[in-house]
Amino acid sequence: MLNKNMAEAARKALSKPAPYGPDVDLSKYDVLNPRRIEPTEILEQERVRDASGRLGFTPEIVRKAGYVQVDEAYLASALVESLRKQGVFVMSTAEALRKLDIAREVAWTLIRPDTDKYVATAYLYGKEQGYFIYVPPGVKVRTPIYTCLLITRGMTAQLLHNIIYVADGAEANVVTGCSIAGLHAEALHIGVSEFFVGKGAKLTFAMIHAWSKGAVVRPRTAVRVAEGGRYVSYYMIYSAVHSLQSYPKVTLGRNASTSLYSIISGEGEGIYDVGSSATLAGPGSSAEIISRNLAKDKSRVVARAEIVGESGPSKGHIECMGLILSDTAYISTVPLLDSRNPEATLTHEAAIGKIGEDQLTYLMSKGFSEEEARALIIRGFLSVEAPDLPPQVKLSVDRVTELISSKGHG
Repeated sequence: MLNKNMAEAARKALSKPAPYGPDVDLSKYDVLNPRRIEPTEILEQERVRDASGRLGFTPEIVRKAGYVQVDEAYLASALVESLRKQGVFVMSTAEALRKLDIAREVAWTLIRPDTDKYVATAYLYGKEQGYFIYVPPGVKVRTPIYTCLLITRGMTAQLLHNIIYVADGAEANVVTGCSIAGLHAEALHIGVSEFFVGKGAKLTFAMIHAWSKGAVVRPRTAVRVAEGGRYVSYYMIYSAVHSLQSYPKVTLGRNASTSLYSIISGEGEGIYDVGSSATLAGPGSSAEIISRNLAKDKSRVVARAEIVGESGPSKGHIECMGLILSDTAYISTVPLLDSRNPEATLTHEAAIGKIGEDQLTYLMSKGFSEEEARALIIRGFLSVEAPDLPPQVKLSVDRVTELISSKGHG
Protein backbone atom coordinates (compact mmCIF):
# COMPACT_ATOMS: atom_id res chain seq x y z
CA MET A 1 0.00 0.00 0.00
CA LEU A 2 1.49 3.32 -1.08
CA ASN A 3 1.65 6.21 1.33
CA LYS A 4 -0.89 8.75 0.07
CA ASN A 5 1.31 11.82 0.56
CA MET A 6 4.42 10.13 -0.85
CA ALA A 7 2.48 8.87 -3.86
CA GLU A 8 1.14 12.33 -4.60
CA ALA A 9 4.65 13.81 -4.39
CA ALA A 10 6.02 11.01 -6.59
CA ARG A 11 3.38 11.60 -9.27
CA LYS A 12 4.38 15.25 -9.40
CA ALA A 13 8.02 14.19 -9.85
CA LEU A 14 7.44 11.85 -12.82
CA SER A 15 8.78 14.51 -15.15
CA LYS A 16 11.57 15.71 -12.84
CA PRO A 17 14.99 15.02 -14.39
CA ALA A 18 18.03 14.07 -12.36
CA PRO A 19 20.63 16.81 -11.84
CA TYR A 20 23.30 14.69 -13.58
CA GLY A 21 23.36 12.42 -16.61
CA PRO A 22 21.24 12.52 -19.78
CA ASP A 23 17.47 12.72 -19.41
CA VAL A 24 15.62 9.64 -20.64
CA ASP A 25 12.10 9.15 -21.97
CA LEU A 26 10.70 6.36 -19.79
CA SER A 27 7.42 5.97 -21.68
CA LYS A 28 8.83 3.48 -24.19
CA TYR A 29 9.60 0.87 -21.53
CA ASP A 30 7.16 -1.72 -20.28
CA VAL A 31 6.69 -0.10 -16.87
CA LEU A 32 3.01 -0.69 -16.23
CA ASN A 33 2.45 -4.12 -17.77
CA PRO A 34 5.50 -6.33 -17.30
CA ARG A 35 5.25 -9.95 -18.42
CA ARG A 36 6.05 -12.17 -15.45
CA ILE A 37 8.25 -15.23 -15.56
CA GLU A 38 7.39 -18.17 -13.30
CA PRO A 39 10.12 -18.80 -10.69
CA THR A 40 10.30 -22.49 -11.63
CA GLU A 41 11.56 -21.49 -15.06
CA ILE A 42 14.36 -19.25 -13.85
CA LEU A 43 17.49 -21.35 -13.56
CA GLU A 44 16.78 -23.37 -16.70
CA GLN A 45 16.84 -20.39 -19.02
CA GLU A 46 19.77 -19.96 -21.35
CA ARG A 47 19.41 -16.19 -21.18
CA VAL A 48 19.74 -16.29 -17.40
CA ARG A 49 22.97 -18.25 -17.74
CA ASP A 50 24.14 -15.67 -20.27
CA ALA A 51 23.35 -12.73 -17.97
CA SER A 52 24.84 -14.24 -14.82
CA GLY A 53 27.86 -15.60 -16.68
CA ARG A 54 28.78 -12.11 -17.85
CA LEU A 55 29.08 -11.15 -14.18
CA GLY A 56 31.50 -13.98 -13.53
CA PHE A 57 28.83 -15.66 -11.38
CA THR A 58 29.04 -19.41 -11.79
CA PRO A 59 25.84 -21.51 -11.81
CA GLU A 60 26.78 -22.62 -8.28
CA ILE A 61 26.86 -19.01 -7.05
CA VAL A 62 23.48 -18.34 -8.64
CA ARG A 63 21.97 -21.47 -7.08
CA LYS A 64 23.28 -20.51 -3.65
CA ALA A 65 22.56 -16.79 -3.90
CA GLY A 66 20.40 -15.38 -1.15
CA TYR A 67 18.24 -13.50 -3.62
CA VAL A 68 17.80 -13.97 -7.37
CA GLN A 69 15.47 -11.77 -9.37
CA VAL A 70 14.95 -12.38 -13.08
CA ASP A 71 12.97 -9.58 -14.67
CA GLU A 72 10.06 -9.41 -12.19
CA ALA A 73 10.25 -12.93 -10.73
CA TYR A 74 11.98 -13.70 -7.43
CA LEU A 75 13.56 -17.00 -6.45
CA ALA A 76 14.82 -17.81 -2.93
CA SER A 77 17.49 -20.42 -2.21
CA ALA A 78 18.43 -22.82 0.56
CA LEU A 79 20.84 -20.19 1.87
CA VAL A 80 17.86 -18.14 3.05
CA GLU A 81 16.78 -20.85 5.51
CA SER A 82 20.36 -21.35 6.68
CA LEU A 83 20.72 -17.63 7.44
CA ARG A 84 17.38 -17.53 9.21
CA LYS A 85 18.80 -19.85 11.89
CA GLN A 86 21.05 -16.92 12.83
CA GLY A 87 18.11 -14.52 12.84
CA VAL A 88 19.13 -13.13 9.44
CA PHE A 89 16.29 -12.37 7.03
CA VAL A 90 16.71 -12.34 3.25
CA MET A 91 13.50 -11.86 1.32
CA SER A 92 11.79 -9.63 -1.18
CA THR A 93 11.14 -6.10 0.00
CA ALA A 94 7.42 -6.57 -0.66
CA GLU A 95 7.32 -9.58 1.68
CA ALA A 96 9.36 -7.75 4.31
CA LEU A 97 6.98 -4.81 4.28
CA ARG A 98 4.09 -7.20 4.89
CA LYS A 99 5.75 -9.15 7.69
CA LEU A 100 8.43 -7.08 9.46
CA ASP A 101 8.00 -3.95 11.54
CA ILE A 102 11.63 -2.96 10.97
CA ALA A 103 11.09 -2.92 7.22
CA ARG A 104 8.08 -0.65 7.52
CA GLU A 105 9.97 1.64 9.92
CA VAL A 106 12.93 2.29 7.63
CA ALA A 107 11.54 2.03 4.08
CA TRP A 108 11.71 5.29 2.16
CA THR A 109 13.37 7.17 5.03
CA LEU A 110 16.73 7.77 3.30
CA ILE A 111 15.48 8.39 -0.24
CA ARG A 112 12.38 10.45 -0.98
CA PRO A 113 10.04 9.08 -3.67
CA ASP A 114 10.01 12.52 -5.32
CA THR A 115 13.83 12.69 -5.62
CA ASP A 116 13.59 12.50 -9.42
CA LYS A 117 11.57 10.82 -12.17
CA TYR A 118 13.47 7.53 -11.80
CA VAL A 119 12.85 7.15 -8.06
CA ALA A 120 9.25 8.27 -8.55
CA THR A 121 8.74 5.61 -11.21
CA ALA A 122 10.17 2.90 -8.96
CA TYR A 123 7.97 4.00 -6.06
CA LEU A 124 4.73 4.18 -8.04
CA TYR A 125 5.15 1.17 -10.34
CA GLY A 126 7.86 -1.05 -8.85
CA LYS A 127 5.54 -2.96 -6.48
CA GLU A 128 8.41 -3.09 -3.95
CA GLN A 129 10.41 -5.58 -5.96
CA GLY A 130 14.00 -5.96 -4.82
CA TYR A 131 15.69 -7.51 -1.80
CA PHE A 132 15.50 -6.91 1.95
CA ILE A 133 18.37 -8.09 4.15
CA TYR A 134 18.29 -7.83 7.94
CA VAL A 135 21.18 -8.84 10.23
CA PRO A 136 20.27 -8.74 13.94
CA PRO A 137 22.46 -7.16 16.65
CA GLY A 138 25.83 -8.79 17.21
CA VAL A 139 25.48 -11.36 14.42
CA LYS A 140 28.48 -11.60 12.10
CA VAL A 141 27.69 -13.25 8.77
CA ARG A 142 31.07 -14.38 7.43
CA THR A 143 29.88 -15.94 4.17
CA PRO A 144 29.08 -13.34 1.48
CA ILE A 145 25.40 -12.97 0.69
CA TYR A 146 25.06 -12.93 -3.10
CA THR A 147 22.12 -11.26 -4.80
CA CYS A 148 21.51 -11.45 -8.55
CA LEU A 149 19.33 -8.95 -10.41
CA LEU A 150 18.99 -10.08 -14.00
CA ILE A 151 17.11 -8.91 -17.09
CA THR A 152 16.44 -11.43 -19.85
CA ARG A 153 14.23 -9.56 -22.33
CA GLY A 154 14.37 -6.24 -24.12
CA MET A 155 12.29 -3.11 -23.56
CA THR A 156 11.45 -4.16 -20.02
CA ALA A 157 11.76 -1.97 -16.92
CA GLN A 158 13.24 -3.54 -13.82
CA LEU A 159 12.19 -1.31 -10.91
CA LEU A 160 13.73 -2.28 -7.58
CA HIS A 161 13.73 -1.16 -3.96
CA ASN A 162 16.55 -2.78 -1.97
CA ILE A 163 17.03 -2.41 1.79
CA ILE A 164 19.92 -3.66 3.93
CA TYR A 165 19.78 -3.24 7.70
CA VAL A 166 22.85 -4.30 9.68
CA ALA A 167 22.00 -3.80 13.33
CA ASP A 168 24.32 -2.67 16.14
CA GLY A 169 27.52 -4.69 16.38
CA ALA A 170 26.61 -6.90 13.43
CA GLU A 171 28.58 -7.55 10.23
CA ALA A 172 27.62 -8.57 6.70
CA ASN A 173 29.20 -8.86 3.25
CA VAL A 174 26.83 -8.46 0.33
CA VAL A 175 27.70 -8.94 -3.35
CA THR A 176 25.14 -7.78 -5.89
CA GLY A 177 25.42 -8.61 -9.57
CA CYS A 178 23.27 -6.78 -12.13
CA SER A 179 23.24 -7.89 -15.74
CA ILE A 180 21.24 -8.27 -18.92
CA ALA A 181 21.20 -11.08 -21.47
CA GLY A 182 22.47 -10.02 -24.88
CA LEU A 183 25.00 -7.36 -25.80
CA HIS A 184 22.53 -5.13 -27.66
CA ALA A 185 19.33 -5.45 -25.64
CA GLU A 186 17.41 -2.33 -24.67
CA ALA A 187 16.08 -2.18 -21.12
CA LEU A 188 15.63 0.11 -18.13
CA HIS A 189 17.05 -0.68 -14.68
CA ILE A 190 16.22 1.53 -11.70
CA GLY A 191 17.55 0.32 -8.36
CA VAL A 192 16.63 2.35 -5.28
CA SER A 193 18.76 1.16 -2.35
CA GLU A 194 18.64 2.19 1.31
CA PHE A 195 21.35 0.83 3.60
CA PHE A 196 21.46 1.18 7.39
CA VAL A 197 24.63 0.40 9.35
CA GLY A 198 24.15 0.35 13.12
CA LYS A 199 26.45 1.35 15.98
CA GLY A 200 29.75 -0.49 15.75
CA ALA A 201 28.40 -2.48 12.79
CA LYS A 202 30.06 -3.12 9.44
CA LEU A 203 28.68 -3.60 5.94
CA THR A 204 30.87 -4.46 2.98
CA PHE A 205 28.98 -4.09 -0.27
CA ALA A 206 30.28 -5.00 -3.73
CA MET A 207 28.25 -4.27 -6.84
CA ILE A 208 29.20 -5.64 -10.25
CA HIS A 209 27.44 -4.41 -13.40
CA ALA A 210 27.51 -6.01 -16.86
CA TRP A 211 24.92 -4.35 -19.10
CA SER A 212 24.37 -3.88 -22.82
CA LYS A 213 24.67 -1.15 -25.43
CA GLY A 214 20.97 -0.38 -25.10
CA ALA A 215 20.66 -0.43 -21.30
CA VAL A 216 19.62 2.65 -19.35
CA VAL A 217 20.76 2.27 -15.74
CA ARG A 218 19.78 4.57 -12.86
CA PRO A 219 20.88 3.28 -9.41
CA ARG A 220 19.85 5.47 -6.46
CA THR A 221 21.61 4.70 -3.18
CA ALA A 222 21.70 6.29 0.26
CA VAL A 223 23.55 4.96 3.30
CA ARG A 224 23.38 5.96 6.96
CA VAL A 225 26.24 4.82 9.20
CA ALA A 226 25.71 5.15 12.95
CA GLU A 227 28.34 5.82 15.63
CA GLY A 228 31.46 3.70 15.20
CA GLY A 229 30.05 1.91 12.18
CA ARG A 230 31.88 1.21 8.93
CA TYR A 231 30.63 0.99 5.36
CA VAL A 232 32.81 -0.24 2.50
CA SER A 233 31.57 -0.12 -1.09
CA TYR A 234 33.21 -1.52 -4.23
CA TYR A 235 31.48 -0.71 -7.51
CA MET A 236 32.54 -2.06 -10.91
CA ILE A 237 31.10 -1.74 -14.41
CA TYR A 238 32.92 -3.28 -17.35
CA SER A 239 30.42 -3.34 -20.18
CA ALA A 240 28.91 -1.10 -22.80
CA VAL A 241 25.80 0.80 -21.76
CA HIS A 242 23.52 3.38 -23.31
CA SER A 243 23.76 5.55 -20.21
CA LEU A 244 24.51 5.06 -16.53
CA GLN A 245 24.02 7.69 -13.85
CA SER A 246 24.68 6.99 -10.19
CA TYR A 247 25.57 9.15 -7.20
CA PRO A 248 25.32 7.21 -3.90
CA LYS A 249 25.33 9.31 -0.74
CA VAL A 250 26.73 8.21 2.61
CA THR A 251 26.08 10.01 5.90
CA LEU A 252 28.49 9.26 8.75
CA GLY A 253 27.83 9.56 12.47
CA ARG A 254 30.35 9.97 15.31
CA ASN A 255 33.56 7.96 14.70
CA ALA A 256 31.96 6.27 11.67
CA SER A 257 33.98 5.64 8.52
CA THR A 258 33.54 4.74 4.88
CA SER A 259 35.69 3.71 1.93
CA LEU A 260 34.06 4.03 -1.49
CA TYR A 261 35.88 2.44 -4.42
CA SER A 262 34.76 2.43 -8.06
CA ILE A 263 36.18 1.04 -11.27
CA ILE A 264 34.53 2.30 -14.43
CA SER A 265 35.40 0.85 -17.83
CA GLY A 266 33.67 2.84 -20.57
CA GLU A 267 33.31 1.54 -24.11
CA GLY A 268 31.28 2.02 -27.27
CA GLU A 269 29.31 5.28 -27.23
CA GLY A 270 28.12 4.86 -23.66
CA ILE A 271 27.69 7.69 -21.17
CA TYR A 272 28.93 6.85 -17.66
CA ASP A 273 28.18 9.51 -15.06
CA VAL A 274 29.21 7.93 -11.77
CA GLY A 275 30.12 9.45 -8.43
CA SER A 276 30.00 9.15 -4.67
CA SER A 277 29.24 11.58 -1.88
CA ALA A 278 30.11 11.33 1.81
CA THR A 279 28.98 13.67 4.58
CA LEU A 280 31.09 13.80 7.73
CA ALA A 281 28.18 14.51 10.04
CA GLY A 282 29.74 13.31 13.29
CA PRO A 283 33.04 14.16 15.02
CA GLY A 284 35.77 11.61 14.42
CA SER A 285 34.22 10.45 11.15
CA SER A 286 36.31 9.74 8.06
CA ALA A 287 35.77 9.03 4.37
CA GLU A 288 37.83 8.11 1.34
CA ILE A 289 36.55 8.04 -2.22
CA ILE A 290 38.81 6.33 -4.76
CA SER A 291 37.97 5.85 -8.44
CA ARG A 292 39.73 4.39 -11.45
CA ASN A 293 38.20 5.31 -14.79
CA LEU A 294 38.94 3.91 -18.25
CA ALA A 295 37.45 5.24 -21.49
CA LYS A 296 37.86 3.80 -24.97
CA ASP A 297 36.03 3.99 -28.31
CA LYS A 298 33.65 6.99 -28.10
CA SER A 299 32.62 6.56 -24.49
CA ARG A 300 32.15 9.49 -22.12
CA VAL A 301 33.02 9.07 -18.45
CA VAL A 302 32.28 11.64 -15.77
CA ALA A 303 33.73 10.72 -12.36
CA ARG A 304 32.20 12.76 -9.55
CA ALA A 305 33.22 12.75 -5.90
CA GLU A 306 32.13 14.92 -2.99
CA ILE A 307 33.03 15.06 0.68
CA VAL A 308 31.18 17.44 2.98
CA GLY A 309 32.86 18.22 6.28
CA GLU A 310 30.03 19.15 8.61
CA SER A 311 31.69 18.15 11.86
CA GLY A 312 35.17 18.00 13.30
CA PRO A 313 37.64 16.72 13.89
CA SER A 314 37.05 14.66 10.76
CA LYS A 315 39.00 13.57 7.69
CA GLY A 316 38.17 13.04 4.03
CA HIS A 317 40.20 12.22 0.92
CA ILE A 318 39.28 11.93 -2.76
CA GLU A 319 41.39 10.24 -5.43
CA CYS A 320 40.10 10.28 -9.04
CA MET A 321 42.32 8.79 -11.75
CA GLY A 322 41.49 8.46 -15.44
CA LEU A 323 43.11 6.61 -18.36
CA ILE A 324 42.03 7.40 -21.92
CA LEU A 325 42.48 4.54 -24.38
CA SER A 326 41.34 6.14 -27.63
CA ASP A 327 41.44 9.53 -29.38
CA THR A 328 37.63 9.79 -29.38
CA ALA A 329 36.97 8.96 -25.71
CA TYR A 330 36.31 11.49 -22.95
CA ILE A 331 36.94 11.58 -19.20
CA SER A 332 36.05 14.33 -16.76
CA THR A 333 36.85 14.19 -13.04
CA VAL A 334 34.79 16.43 -10.75
CA PRO A 335 36.15 16.30 -7.18
CA LEU A 336 34.34 18.57 -4.71
CA LEU A 337 35.36 19.39 -1.14
CA ASP A 338 32.89 21.29 1.02
CA SER A 339 34.18 22.22 4.47
CA ARG A 340 31.73 23.61 7.01
CA ASN A 341 33.89 23.06 10.06
CA PRO A 342 37.46 24.33 10.65
CA GLU A 343 38.42 20.96 12.15
CA ALA A 344 37.49 19.02 9.01
CA THR A 345 40.59 18.08 7.02
CA LEU A 346 39.72 17.43 3.39
CA THR A 347 42.11 16.61 0.53
CA HIS A 348 41.91 15.45 -3.07
CA GLU A 349 44.02 14.44 -6.04
CA ALA A 350 42.97 13.87 -9.62
CA ALA A 351 44.79 12.96 -12.82
CA ILE A 352 43.89 11.95 -16.38
CA GLY A 353 46.34 10.60 -18.90
CA LYS A 354 47.11 7.88 -21.41
CA ILE A 355 49.36 4.84 -21.56
CA GLY A 356 52.93 6.09 -21.86
CA GLU A 357 55.05 4.96 -24.76
CA ASP A 358 58.01 4.54 -22.40
CA GLN A 359 55.99 2.06 -20.33
CA LEU A 360 55.06 0.08 -23.43
CA THR A 361 58.61 0.12 -24.74
CA TYR A 362 60.02 -1.09 -21.42
CA LEU A 363 57.59 -3.99 -21.11
CA MET A 364 58.00 -4.99 -24.76
CA SER A 365 61.78 -5.03 -24.23
CA LYS A 366 61.14 -7.66 -21.57
CA GLY A 367 59.47 -9.94 -24.11
CA PHE A 368 55.82 -8.94 -23.80
CA SER A 369 53.78 -8.30 -26.93
CA GLU A 370 52.20 -4.85 -27.22
CA GLU A 371 48.81 -6.33 -26.37
CA GLU A 372 50.18 -8.06 -23.26
CA ALA A 373 52.04 -4.90 -22.22
CA ARG A 374 48.89 -2.78 -22.46
CA ALA A 375 46.94 -5.30 -20.41
CA LEU A 376 49.62 -5.28 -17.70
CA ILE A 377 49.61 -1.49 -17.53
CA ILE A 378 45.82 -1.36 -17.29
CA ARG A 379 45.79 -4.05 -14.61
CA GLY A 380 48.27 -2.05 -12.57
CA PHE A 381 46.25 1.14 -13.03
CA LEU A 382 43.06 -0.57 -11.84
CA SER A 383 44.67 -2.11 -8.80
CA VAL A 384 43.20 -0.52 -5.67
CA GLU A 385 44.19 -1.66 -2.21
CA ALA A 386 40.96 -2.50 -0.41
CA PRO A 387 41.90 -4.37 2.79
CA ASP A 388 38.29 -4.63 3.97
CA LEU A 389 37.23 -6.96 1.16
CA PRO A 390 36.70 -10.55 2.33
CA PRO A 391 38.75 -13.12 0.35
CA GLN A 392 35.70 -14.54 -1.47
CA VAL A 393 34.59 -11.08 -2.55
CA LYS A 394 38.13 -10.16 -3.58
CA LEU A 395 38.16 -13.18 -5.90
CA SER A 396 35.14 -11.77 -7.75
CA VAL A 397 36.74 -8.33 -7.94
CA ASP A 398 40.05 -9.74 -9.20
CA ARG A 399 38.24 -11.79 -11.84
CA VAL A 400 36.50 -8.67 -13.17
CA THR A 401 39.73 -6.64 -13.04
CA GLU A 402 41.44 -9.29 -15.14
CA LEU A 403 38.59 -9.20 -17.66
CA ILE A 404 38.74 -5.40 -17.93
CA SER A 405 42.49 -5.36 -18.44
CA SER A 406 42.29 -8.02 -21.15
CA LYS A 407 39.54 -6.07 -22.97
CA GLY A 408 41.02 -2.64 -22.48
CA HIS A 409 43.91 -2.79 -24.88
CA GLY A 410 41.67 -2.58 -27.94
